[in-house]
Amino acid sequence: MKLNLPDEANAFVKGLVAQGKYQNEEAAIVDGIRLLVGRERLRNEIRVGIEELDGGQSRDDQTLFSEVDAVIDEIEASQQKSSPC
Repeated sequence: MKLNLPDEANAFVKGLVAQGKYQNEEAAIVDGIRLLVGRERLRNEIRVGIEELDGGQSRDDQTLFSEVDAVIDEIEASQQKSSPC
């Protein structure tokens, strides 16, 4: 896939690489896509949660926080595995 980024976005990505935050431009773009995937997944989970609440389903605080902690741990583990630096 070939991307033509707007000048501002291109300069931003090049700046991240120049600062040593990413090894190359592709790694920066891939990390950005991972963030978008995570955002969409979170939006979907929020939608499901709202539907469950509207349907009268709920969870106790401890269960909810345990589930949230597990998701955060999963996200952090995947970010560490794919860390560009």
